[in-house]
Amino acid sequence: MTSDSAFQSAIPPTFSGSASKLGTPYSASSDLPSVGPPSATSSTGSKSGTTSTGSKRGPDNDMSQGKRSKRRKRTVALRAFIPVRVHGRDCIGILFTSGSIRGRGTTVYVVVGARDGKTYLALKTSWQDVARADDQAAVLKKLSDHKPHPNVITPSRLFDPMAKDRRVDSTLGSIRGLLDEEMEQLKVENRILTVTESELWRPVAYFWSPHDFVRGVIGALLGHQYLCEIGILHRDISENNIVLALCRGGLGALIDFDMAIVGRPNMHQDSPPPPRIHTDILASLIQPSFPSLADDKSYKAQRTGTTPYMSVGVLRGEPHTHFDDIESFLYVLVLFFLSYKGPLRKEALNAARVRGFIQPLGAGRLPHVTSWPDMFERWASGTFQEISDRKYSALGPASHAGFMQRSYPHIRSRWDSSSQTTAPALADLILKCWSMFSRHDLKVAHKQFIEVLREWLKQFASDEDNYVYPFDD
Repeated sequence: MTSDSAFQSAIPPTFSGSASKLGTPYSASSDLPSVGPPSATSSTGSKSGTTSTGSKRGPDNDMSQGKRSKRRKRTVALRAFIPVRVHGRDCIGILFTSGSIRGRGTTVYVVVGARDGKTYLALKTSWQDVARADDQAAVLKKLSDHKPHPNVITPSRLFDPMAKDRRVDSTLGSIRGLLDEEMEQLKVENRILTVTESELWRPVAYFWSPHDFVRGVIGALLGHQYLCEIGILHRDISENNIVLALCRGGLGALIDFDMAIVGRPNMHQDSPPPPRIHTDILASLIQPSFPSLADDKSYKAQRTGTTPYMSVGVLRGEPHTHFDDIESFLYVLVLFFLSYKGPLRKEALNAARVRGFIQPLGAGRLPHVTSWPDMFERWASGTFQEISDRKYSALGPASHAGFMQRSYPHIRSRWDSSSQTTAPALADLILKCWSMFSRHDLKVAHKQFIEVLREWLKQFASDEDNYVYPFDD
């Protein structure tokens, strides 16, 4: 490669998270038709694209005479911009891009590491609120001051946007060209570009068994416990911020510190309140008597996190503690088993690992992803108070039976095709975790949660034999 804008210098995908020798063009589009030779149009390097309608109307066609011409079949060829280099790194493709029209505009690229030219890394760009830039800097410094933890993916900054002044790469300063006093008067978010690089692990969507995901949650909980020990509060526990190991039987890890803050060390040692009396109802759940399937305007608030996974307390505006993060792990666990119709096929999982888990252009949503049932969609819509009330009501001791009876048909419809024994096993796991949080007034310690998950893995270890490990380690 001779320059960042050279189109032909993309990297061919290879197995086990490494990139092979440069020079072979890599096509990130498997389904889209080709439209002539590509051209580079950006100083950062990209595979450029256009949209062709197949015909052009001249000044003397039927439409210019006020008449409607007959519809003709036209071939519409789509072309997309795919970066070849991102901030000095050879780019394989896009791993994640935010779907929100407002926010940080987060994009995660799979790039080739600069040190050996072989290892795949995750390069993340996002536009952070200037007000939170100091918090993020403090968190990254504290992480760098401590030993790495196997269940925490520590990012490294490629550059410091706040090194010289607060107008460097800011939306109001650099892009809109406003002066400091003008920015202070505007009631508009001012954001700065942050770029970090970290190890590439397996996204949760590429799990190969329910047990594989549970091990991922255990690892993320261990990572979160370590963060609490050194005095970091994550504050954004969600499915996207948990990653799975690249080896069989490995535990997962926790990523993304955009919302994290530095807090009190060893905060995890706070004791939860005493438990309430619990009545076990699991036996009735696995009987064949289940029913069949059938305005907060401001999102820049003191609440942090991803709405469906927010704790009851955070939704109500209470101070965010480590107990709230642990409660968010519960919602990640429950919603995961309602988000997928079992794992992808072995061939699809293998192919995904080969290409660094990027999605080919035009592929659309992964085939095993499914929408949440209406009762869980309500965790993502409405005011924070309404969502909080819905969750708290479902967590009440008197609501366990009704909650699980409404949930179980949806679990069966998603997992029975993978294994007939999986749905009852998942019902057991969800009920035990749900009951635990209810008994302890939503204040559960890391050790308690991890113990329940480990015991479940032992109890239902044989169910994992119904799934095929797809990767060649």
